[in-house]
Amino acid sequence: MRGIIVGSANTDLIIHVDKLPALGNTEVGHGFTRGPGGKGANQAVCLAKLGVNTHFIGRFGKDEFSSLLIEDIKSFGLNLKYSVIDERHQGGVVFIVVDKTGNNTMIADFGSNLYLSSDDVGNAAKLFEGADLLLIQFEVSEDANKKAISLAKKNGCKIILNPAPFKIFDPDILPNINVLTPNMFELSQILNYLKGQKVVPEDAEDIKFIEDGARFLIDKGVKNVVVTLGSRGCIYVNGKDSMKFGTFKVDPVDSTAAGDTFTSAFAFKYVQGNSIEDAIKFASAASAITITRKGAIRSIPTIDEVEDFLRYNRIRPFE
Repeated sequence: MRGIIVGSANTDLIIHVDKLPALGNTEVGHGFTRGPGGKGANQAVCLAKLGVNTHFIGRFGKDEFSSLLIEDIKSFGLNLKYSVIDERHQGGVVFIVVDKTGNNTMIADFGSNLYLSSDDVGNAAKLFEGADLLLIQFEVSEDANKKAISLAKKNGCKIILNPAPFKIFDPDILPNINVLTPNMFELSQILNYLKGQKVVPEDAEDIKFIEDGARFLIDKGVKNVVVTLGSRGCIYVNGKDSMKFGTFKVDPVDSTAAGDTFTSAFAFKYVQGNSIEDAIKFASAASAITITRKGAIRSIPTIDEVEDFLRYNRIRPFE
């Protein structure tokens, strides 16, 4: 399988605290680390660790952090032939604060990622010939994403969009998307943008709100929607069905790359033609392993680790 990721690569600067600081307060942290991250790079490394021939199209800065970042992600087997070094802009940096329960808050300066252009992606047109999968997110320019979608559609690639972090986008892209993977808050933001009203309440106790919101996106042309709900699980909706899935019980350490791992692991199984149930179970297992480890990319499991985990653990019912 050949997978293409058009997306961001950032240097993550991570510090751990007992609790996330309130406005105006200072919390004393510990365990500061630097590591590779960015939604695009996270998803690309996940595919590579699952055995996919993975090509990453991104835009790196020409600075010390970016040089270390390139070395780091290449060590996981990514092909960066069509990535670009930006001579003018610093690479992306994300500051991440993680509390003792594994929850986190982030501040991002995406830097050179924002200047990935349609021309940069167009230069990789031959790469899309014979490719099976395109993964995109919202941490690069819409022009770059639109070019990638156009090339993927022309060559019969499955297209998975992880619409994070939310930003205003052209809704005309939606009929091209095979799978959309928002979390609950991203779903709410998308629906607020498209419908002009808040559709999914923050507590979302009534699952019908989420299912109706996902069906609205199906009506807009998306083929499949998987809404992730953190420790509760996820909800899958297509033109006919709606299904709810729980999670695996683990002791969380750091949730930084959990969503990216879920998206890539789901895409891996989905493109292979596995059932939705099997794809979500596999993705949930991969994500569960990820949150038991510190960091972003380094926390992502290999395919052998996921398969071993599935042998000895059962997914819980949706709560």
